[in-house]
Amino acid sequence: MSRYEFSLRQEVLMEKGASVLGNLYHYEREQNGQNHPVQLMYDLVWSAKQDILLATSEKELDHIEGQFDLAKRFLSGIEAGDNA
Repeated sequence: MSRYEFSLRQEVLMEKGASVLGNLYHYEREQNGQNHPVQLMYDLVWSAKQDILLATSEKELDHIEGQFDLAKRFLSGIEAGDNA
């Protein structure tokens, strides 16, 4: 992977992380801030997003993307539970 491709992937992950953070934030606001697990997931994603620019390998970016995917699945799961 070239340096350009690596930087582009970092930028894409920054956007993905921002999207996940926004979704978690809006869900927590809808719940009036009463959902502690959502806050913990928000903190995890925030930390992962900060790690993007510190990453030096594809493996690190893969790990960060996995955390974002986990957070998205988590949020989808709790939203589905709210609608049940």
